Amino acid sequence: MKPHVSNPPTSEPETKQKRTWQSTFISRGGAALFLLMLCVVLAISGRQIWRGWPATSSTPGLEVSSAAAAPVQTPNGDGLSSLQLPAGRTLLYEQADHIYTIATGGGASHALQTPGYIYNRAVPAVVTAQKELLYSGDGIWRMNLSGGAATQIASLPSDQVITSMVVSSDGSTLAWSSAPKDGSGTISLYAGKLDQTSRVYQQPADKCPCYRAFAFPNNDTHTLLLTNDRGDHRRARYGLWKFNLGQGTSSRPQPYLSDANQQGPLALAPQGNNLLYSTFQGYVPLQEENAPNDISSLSYANSLSVASIDGAQAWPGNAQTILPEQGDLENAAAYRWVSTPQFSPDAQKLTYTEFSVSSLKHFPRQYALYTVDLHGAGGAKPQLLATSTAHYVETGSWLDDHTITFYADNALYALDIQQHSVARITATGAYADIIAAI
Repeated sequence: MKPHVSNPPTSEPETKQKRTWQSTFISRGGAALFLLMLCVVLAISGRQIWRGWPATSSTPGLEVSSAAAAPVQTPNGDGLSSLQLPAGRTLLYEQADHIYTIATGGGASHALQTPGYIYNRAVPAVVTAQKELLYSGDGIWRMNLSGGAATQIASLPSDQVITSMVVSSDGSTLAWSSAPKDGSGTISLYAGKLDQTSRVYQQPADKCPCYRAFAFPNNDTHTLLLTNDRGDHRRARYGLWKFNLGQGTSSRPQPYLSDANQQGPLALAPQGNNLLYSTFQGYVPLQEENAPNDISSLSYANSLSVASIDGAQAWPGNAQTILPEQGDLENAAAYRWVSTPQFSPDAQKLTYTEFSVSSLKHFPRQYALYTVDLHGAGGAKPQLLATSTAHYVETGSWLDDHTITFYADNALYALDIQQHSVARITATGAYADIIAAI
């Protein structure tokens, strides 16, 4: 990333000889000639200023599908072509103040009426198979995106904070967890039908593993996968456990993936039960500029592996390595870290953001977008999609099986991985977390 270099200010030319306007134009004809010359000069100057002025949209919130505005380029440095976004899709994203929707065919963003909403990066809102929005705050809230007001389906004590929220693939079953704000008290797990969750497990907050809900296996509403946040209420996941909801409050978590090392789950494929996980997660220094305020002191994946969790007791013996660990390196800037991996809707592909961290002041990051064909003939090998000049980048939801969304420097974009084309969806003005595309 090249540093910004400002051009030196241009000084006004010195006047070699003073002139007296009164002596030059002493007649009405001279005054008229002067005014005519002045108008010509202003017209020419105004035209030059207009040509160099940045173009703006006359309609606030209306974005043009332009590749020129996107801070990404091909691996060889060329610009990407312009993508024409498909109509009929809606993107949901959340910010510190509201949850928003925007149609991909054009138009302004629309803020949903979400009472009780509290932004929590560790607990993103969820859209169910029935296109219902679930979000957290002073409890759990439910809203039909086709119309209707939001209703509260679970309450929360004032001294607790919600640490996780997941829904089954058929949209019928909800699980969530809470922990004390000050670290003193109990951690609770809740599960059940959307509006009928009840506590299924409880433990002291000072005796980790500190469980939170991670996911339901696909087509299974009786098994809940748990992970350990080690007392960190932010987006932290270590180890993996299976919890049988059919046994009620007598059930105890059974280990799948040990949390003894810095390993943990990242995502569960929307079809099948393929789990993406990392065998090592490392601390990354805080980027002090141009990044969300709540990413400080986070651990990121340094490796990627995929394995099936179908009843495997000796799991993960059938794992496939996509990105191996780097081990110990002398130069911290040589490490590459992975964030926001996303399975495609058909579970055939994977995209993720990769970044490295400079040792310069404020720890600036350099970003790139990758894709993986999980069922390719040559094996699951990452392919570089694009590099970026943005200060902060995150991968978002897929619009279809070949178009991925991403956030970069206060704007949302869509990238077609087949046509290598890109479009800006909307400017957000601040950090935005992409929830889903419907």
